[in-house]
Amino acid sequence: MEQSILNSIKQLLLIVFSVVLGLFLSERIEEGKKEREAALLLSKIKAEVAVNRQLLQEWAPYHGEIVQRLDSLNNDQQFITSFIESESALFEQVLTRGNLMGDTPSDDAWDIAKSHPLIVYFDYDKLLILSKIYKQQAGTYKPVPKMIELFLSADFNAESQAASNLQTFKNQMREIYSREMQLMHYMKKAETILELEEH
Repeated sequence: MEQSILNSIKQLLLIVFSVVLGLFLSERIEEGKKEREAALLLSKIKAEVAVNRQLLQEWAPYHGEIVQRLDSLNNDQQFITSFIESESALFEQVLTRGNLMGDTPSDDAWDIAKSHPLIVYFDYDKLLILSKIYKQQAGTYKPVPKMIELFLSADFNAESQAASNLQTFKNQMREIYSREMQLMHYMKKAETILELEEH
């Protein structure tokens, strides 16, 4: 009788152990799967940051040049007269590439990640620098639509407003450029934190 009870207890303990082990292994497999998916999500964000950084490295120096040209032409009456006669003076002497920028940085991967439950698997330092980068990036190019609206306005180069419109245009360009410098600072910090390749 005692032997039978001992065997029953052993079998019961074996069943309980098997169930607990099965649950543990299942949980670990699921956890591993989530960690791999989070790593994939992070790799997509890192790829997006790398592309955005290349855009920034291409356009920020040009924006700095635009600000310098506008500063040097600020009180140049000959330039202002040429600008009043034709907006093309702005392209010939300031916007030498013919536009402000060809492309703007994207934030699609970051937007997806922010609302994804897997973001809890991201390292805090990585999450912090990504948050700073994308927040700064969003603010950096806010003046662009205003600049385009100003540029397309019928009285952009009207004699009575040409000088003040150029000043407004320059101030908005300076704001973009200074924000780009801060964004570049965050991107530089991200190189080590996110393990981005340096260029």
